[in-house]
Amino acid sequence: MKSESTQSTMAAGLIAAALIVGALIMTRGGDTPQAVAGVKEFDIVMQNNEYRPSKITVNLGDKVAINITNKDKVAHGVALPVFGASVPQGHVFPGQTARMEFVANQKTTTDAALCGGPKPEDKSDGHGEELVVEVI
Repeated sequence: MKSESTQSTMAAGLIAAALIVGALIMTRGGDTPQAVAGVKEFDIVMQNNEYRPSKITVNLGDKVAINITNKDKVAHGVALPVFGASVPQGHVFPGQTARMEFVANQKTTTDAALCGGPKPEDKSDGHGEELVVEVI
C-alpha cells in the first residue's frame, strides 16, 4: 500500500510542478518576443492619428523591438531611417500589427511616424502624429 501512496504523491507533485511551469511560461510569454532576453520591447497603438505612447526612450546600445497596432482605417508609414529600420512593407495596415527591430547605435531623437517626417518638431505634413524615439 505504501508504494501506491508514494506513487500518488509523486504523481501529484509532478502535476503540480507541470502546472507551475506552465503558468510561468504563460505569464512570461513563452516563445513570444516579449520573453527574449536583452530586448527592450514596446507595444504602441495607433488610433485617431495618434501613437500611444507617443514617445519611447532607450539607452545607447539597446536592442529594441516596437510592435505597432493600427486601429485606424488607413495605413501608416513607420520607419527609423537613422537605424535602417522599418516595419515590413513600410506601413502598418488598418487592423494589423507590425514589428520593427533595431539596435540603438547612436544618440538621437527622431520621429518614426513617416507622415510626420524624421524630426519630431516637423509638423509640416498637417497630420501631426509623432512616434518619438529618443536614444540617451
